[in-house]
Amino acid sequence: MRSIGIIGLGHVGRQLATQLVTGRQVDRLTLIDQDDDLALAIQTDLTDLAGIQNTYPEIIIQDWAALANSEIVVTAFGKSKLQTQTTDAELTFNQQAACQVADQLKSQQFAGILINVADPNEAVTAYLQEKAALPPKHVLGVGTSLETIHMRRAVAHAVQLSPANVSGFVYGQHNGQQVFAWSTVKVNGQSLDQSLNGHHVDLNQAKVRADMNNWYTLHGMHYNAAGIAGVVVQIIQAILENQNLALPLAIYQPQYNTYVSFPTLINRQGQGNLLLLKLYPVEENAVKVAATAVQSQLASLRKLEGEHDD
Repeated sequence: MRSIGIIGLGHVGRQLATQLVTGRQVDRLTLIDQDDDLALAIQTDLTDLAGIQNTYPEIIIQDWAALANSEIVVTAFGKSKLQTQTTDAELTFNQQAACQVADQLKSQQFAGILINVADPNEAVTAYLQEKAALPPKHVLGVGTSLETIHMRRAVAHAVQLSPANVSGFVYGQHNGQQVFAWSTVKVNGQSLDQSLNGHHVDLNQAKVRADMNNWYTLHGMHYNAAGIAGVVVQIIQAILENQNLALPLAIYQPQYNTYVSFPTLINRQGQGNLLLLKLYPVEENAVKVAATAVQSQLASLRKLEGEHDD
């Protein structure tokens, strides 16, 4: 049975639930939110949708105990309006939410895979892993998956090909110290220093275009929803189908002794083997800077916990 839980029914949580039901990718869906009326409304709406599609997943609301046997739980708490402020604007809110969620998961003896959407993504993912006391390989964040999609689209636009022809990754931090690892980027197996479909890629222009792809969404809606939810669906499929799919997620990287966005294989166990690709020295240094930034944010989360305890 494909049993999935979603904690937090804001823009991303709702979109994710809808995509899972629409795609017939869940058998039992547990929805939890601070707002009982919202949870009931979404349960009713999704039940209508399922009926139209002639598919009938079990949809449970506001029942933490139902998460005990879930294979995957997604944490999607947070306040989207804070995303347009500073990078650390959600720290205080999400620190408290992470503690509450982790305590509940521990009390239910949850032993599945945890996927975090909340920001700052790498730091909150690390904090959830600490508080929930789950194995690091079982706790993942969406990381720089969306930034990687933006990068591939930008390169594809430059060479007038489909993004499906572009591979490579963005490392570092989601909405933070992003590292466009051009050394990893290939178009139909060819590096970017070659003529590609009769075009040459201007890396500066490609990065600007990738950044603008994110800006358009945030400027118009003030949050990402469909794209992030689609990333989570991709991660869920990779886990349930044991795909060993390579994705740049927020994972524990022993080399930096912290969580950082880094390409890794995703399978039934959560995080599989890391993709230790050869980076340019400047890229390696930039990933170290990003890891240091994550450690600083994690220290801030721990400090907030101490202040609340006092």
